[in-house]
Amino acid sequence: MTEPQPRGHDFTVVYAEEDMGRTALSFTRRPSADGHGVLVEGTCPRCHGRTATEYRHGAPGTGTKGLRARLTRRQPAPDEGADADALVREVHFCECGHPHPELPPDAPFTGCGASWRIGALPPGGSA
Repeated sequence: MTEPQPRGHDFTVVYAEEDMGRTALSFTRRPSADGHGVLVEGTCPRCHGRTATEYRHGAPGTGTKGLRARLTRRQPAPDEGADADALVREVHFCECGHPHPELPPDAPFTGCGASWRIGALPPGGSA
């Protein structure tokens, strides 16, 4: 199966909360700059803007408890496989950074309003 080719960012897409389902577009993950999370990057399937979201290790829903870290005052080494599994189950949102037309002032993310799930999340470069 051939991966769809990304188009340029469409700044004219009007903001709308729209579930895009599972996308075939490529997303990647890499450690965050401070090492305390994972940065998921790719292209929004609705507005085609570049989007990046940082997820912190031990965030709710990622399966880490954090008690050991509090008792020992050390952070356990991140489990990259568990991170990838949790992030594939996660609903992702457009965070392209462009205030699309009709973006509500209380919108939780600056983007087009799209949400989606990803099929796979390889480390580093594209799948």
